Amino acid sequence: MSTTYHPQFTVPSTRPIPTELLLAESGRMRLPDWWAVEMLAEHRVLTTAQLTALGFATTTASATRRLAILARRGWIDRLWNTGTAATADTSWCLGPIGTQLTPLDEDRDVTPAQVYRARDRLREHPELPGLLQANDFFVDLATHALTEPGSDLRTWWSPRTCRHVTAARYAAWHGEYIHDRDRHAFWYQPDPGEIRPADLADHVHAYRRLAEQTGLATLLFHAADPQREQELRRYLERRNTRHLTVVTSNREHGHPADPVWQPIGETHRLALTDLPHTPDQWPPDTVTFKEVRPRAPHPIYDPERPYEESVADGEYHYPPRP
Repeated sequence: MSTTYHPQFTVPSTRPIPTELLLAESGRMRLPDWWAVEMLAEHRVLTTAQLTALGFATTTASATRRLAILARRGWIDRLWNTGTAATADTSWCLGPIGTQLTPLDEDRDVTPAQVYRARDRLREHPELPGLLQANDFFVDLATHALTEPGSDLRTWWSPRTCRHVTAARYAAWHGEYIHDRDRHAFWYQPDPGEIRPADLADHVHAYRRLAEQTGLATLLFHAADPQREQELRRYLERRNTRHLTVVTSNREHGHPADPVWQPIGETHRLALTDLPHTPDQWPPDTVTFKEVRPRAPHPIYDPERPYEESVADGEYHYPPRP
């Protein structure tokens, strides 16, 4: 099939993409393609290496070729256009067709021109460093789970999905890590390094209210460096963290699945799986959650995965053992 650029994308159109083009393109998509588009709709920016590690393709080279085809067809787009061929660290976002078929507003059509303007705004957005840091964190957890029997990154919610629950004015992430049948759910707060530690520590107040509403009371602060972590801890120790499990680490301290998380008021560090288990009522059975949960795809693409509990029970391994 031809993979030349469609005129609507080389010269961004101010009209919505015709329905017949959307239908034609949908018929050409493979299951991994749909998963990659849904992941970009949820998480906004992912690299070739990250998508490969999460199961999109078996090698970086094959992922590079397929992602380039999807970009030429308007499903996705390079966030940083260097004028060179796609490489392992190419960052991708949604293109016009991908945006049209995964809309934030079900009743509103978008045009290619609008999509490209949004892409350009994302390049300069002040929250982009925190977004990239959070995506690295969750990809690290997912790839670690793939090497550990009985482990799984079951949930990875972006701020887009969390906002339905938190109503927060700032970006927050949610994850749930499975290990030996135990569920460890948490809220995740990155530190892009562009906000004062005192202001970042103030976010804890919103999580106290959130813990009361949902029962989920574990909060991870991931500082930009050791000095920032120590400054953040000094402010957190002055905040009211009652009924919360608040832990900190930093990107230089080690892998997020290792014993790198230091509780507030303590001197020792714990592994993620040493943190409190998820309460039985999580997630709450509410209309809001029923509407939100399907929007976030499973962060590991594995078409052979039979069902979640078989992974948690150690009965299934990725890739499947011969």
